[in-house]
Amino acid sequence: MLSIMRELHFSLSVYVCFLLLFAAFSFTTASNSYLPADNYLINCGSPESTMLQDGRTFKSDSQSVSFLSTDENILASVDSVSDISSSSFPLSLPLFSTARIFREESMYRFLVFRPGRHWLRLYFYPVTHPLYNLTTSVFTVKTDKMVFLHDFSVKDSARLVFKEYLVDVTSDRFSLILSPLKNSFAFINAIEFLSAPDTIISDSASAVSPVADFNGLLKHAFEVSYRVNVGGPIITPKNDTLWRTWQPDVGYMKIPQGVKNVSVAPDVVNYPEGGATPLIAPNAVYSSASEMADSGMISPNFNLTWEMPVDSSFSYLIRLHFCDIVSKSLNELYFNIYVNGLMGASSFDLSALTSGLSVPYYRDFVLNASAISNDLIRIQVGPSSSLQSAVPNALLNGLEILKMSNSDGSLDGLFSSSEKHSATSTAVKIAEFTGLALAVAAIVLLVFTICRRNRRPRDWEKRRSFSSCFHPLNSSSFCIKSKSSYSNTFTSGINLGRVFTLSELRDATRNFDETAVIGIGGFGKVYLAGTISSECLMKYVEAAEKCLAEYGVDRPSMGDVLWNLEFALQLQDASSQLDPPEEELENSNIENSGQSSLSDSEEEPIIININDDSGVVVGSPLFSNIGDFQGR
Repeated sequence: MLSIMRELHFSLSVYVCFLLLFAAFSFTTASNSYLPADNYLINCGSPESTMLQDGRTFKSDSQSVSFLSTDENILASVDSVSDISSSSFPLSLPLFSTARIFREESMYRFLVFRPGRHWLRLYFYPVTHPLYNLTTSVFTVKTDKMVFLHDFSVKDSARLVFKEYLVDVTSDRFSLILSPLKNSFAFINAIEFLSAPDTIISDSASAVSPVADFNGLLKHAFEVSYRVNVGGPIITPKNDTLWRTWQPDVGYMKIPQGVKNVSVAPDVVNYPEGGATPLIAPNAVYSSASEMADSGMISPNFNLTWEMPVDSSFSYLIRLHFCDIVSKSLNELYFNIYVNGLMGASSFDLSALTSGLSVPYYRDFVLNASAISNDLIRIQVGPSSSLQSAVPNALLNGLEILKMSNSDGSLDGLFSSSEKHSATSTAVKIAEFTGLALAVAAIVLLVFTICRRNRRPRDWEKRRSFSSCFHPLNSSSFCIKSKSSYSNTFTSGINLGRVFTLSELRDATRNFDETAVIGIGGFGKVYLAGTISSECLMKYVEAAEKCLAEYGVDRPSMGDVLWNLEFALQLQDASSQLDPPEEELENSNIENSGQSSLSDSEEEPIIININDDSGVVVGSPLFSNIGDFQGR
């Protein structure tokens, strides 16, 4: 009998131990049972592996070199970052103390054993380096198909930056590219790349602007903008099923005096079958909440309100977590949900959705970028006006806001991953702009030239006149008549005009005779070679007089001035063709010398009176062909 009692006691002890071990195992698997198929943890720049308090070990820089494609080996480190006042990452501080620096585009490449949703978590902190000031670095972080960060920088040396993304990987490789701006560099402190559960994101949600069902979430990538444990403390990766961090809602809650925080033991939370799971959010999220302070006494129009700054150029997925831990019985709690002032759900009844108390539930909403004003997302819950609600009240347990990738596959501006982040793209853009500007200028020049040609005299070719739009000596030919001979001028192929020899200039100016000077310009004296017809001179003077008009509106345009000068030279050329050769003139002068009634010395020149500083020589005999002209 005694032996039977001993055997029974032993069997009972074994059974109790088995129950305890099973309970312990069940608790462990329930709290953190997910084992990712892909799990890459790298502490960049670290000389040795780093084990965090949540039990995870990050590989050292040398252990992860097989994942990195780069020609550089620039590392930076500090003793610690514990002196930085930041409670956001209490368990991850060792990851911020080392970094790897890249002066050229570099890449981390990971093998993917199970395609699908993956977490990508990046750590940035500008640690000190003797040669590189990391606060001045500017760089882009992207994949082959998506941009995570564009022209990113961390200018605050006391700021820890943590970026978390949820991406869909469809191939057997994932590449993380760090591309510095020209004359800059990139850096990174740590990387997490691990598989996420397939159930973490569904394909559909409730759109609030406009109100409809939104389908196609699986086509987007997401950046975690906010993950908040409403009414409770911070939840570190050690206490989360997927190593996430949940921040408290302090700082986001508006009118905190109207809020009451409540909590229950985590084991009270009863996860349903086919609904929310510990992978969606740990029980620490559902075991705490914020409700209305003094419910039933406060105004029925009062709403619990949370506000978060966001980038209004993107749409957002908003996930709200609920668990009724305040009601004493079913059907006591009805409230409304508002997203940026728009009704997300009316008379929200958790009892009807969960069929019990302390049962987790979550609801996803999509907020279009067009419904975001003042760069804010505002989440509100307030009592429903329904008479079914016994006591006006509302509550919220958790809140997640995820930025959705845009049509360019970007999570940071309108930039695609195919855009080359280098000086080449800038140079190409400048060249394209310059080419376009030159093309427009060429078209304008062509139109102007055509218009100028259409304004030429019909017999311009017969007159052997030149035709120029810009300078009187750049095309065709004309002649200069001197006492001894004609000098034909011609233009060169590069439009530089006729080049005269010194002997030709002496002959034309009568050995630089001062009586041939018609003015003084910026390059010296101006001589008139040969004779000038009265018609030509009158046209010149007429054009000059118009240019001296008192008001700008009365002055001719540059095109008109050029046209008048061309016409004057055409008159001169036509007059030269009509004059008899110089030999005939000499013979005629000999025959009629005796009949001349007045010698050259007796002729009185007609003087042109110019009363300004134009540089024209007053009384020059070269103006004897014009009478009684008064300049202004």
